[in-house]
Amino acid sequence: MDQVSTADLLNLLLAQRSSIDLQFQFWLTITFAVLAAAFVAGDRLRWGLRWLAALLYALASAHLILRWMYDGTVGQHWIEELNRRGVDIAIPWPAVYLRMTLMGIGTVSSLGFLLTAAKRHPRLGASSESDRIP
Repeated sequence: MDQVSTADLLNLLLAQRSSIDLQFQFWLTITFAVLAAAFVAGDRLRWGLRWLAALLYALASAHLILRWMYDGTVGQHWIEELNRRGVDIAIPWPAVYLRMTLMGIGTVSSLGFLLTAAKRHPRLGASSESDRIP
């Protein structure tokens, strides 16, 4: 780590924070997509496809959360190194905890909405099997 200049290490840390922000924006995007799809499809989406969408969303969310946690751990090591070099920079812990809480609650809530949307919002006139999305 001594071979990397302080300026380069600081730039690397700031780029990594930007990457974490992009990951969070992507999670927000897929979350709203799942909510919109569940609302629009209503009861027309078969349970198999509904469960497949829930599984894919859960796996994507878990991947993003784990990647974010790994990036945070790496960033923490870089911050410790920068602090040793006299650079005053810290991890914004309240933002970290708030984002993780939001991702956890948002993911669970979105999965619940996806799996129960058909029961809450039945489409008017969709009584026959032919009206359902395959």
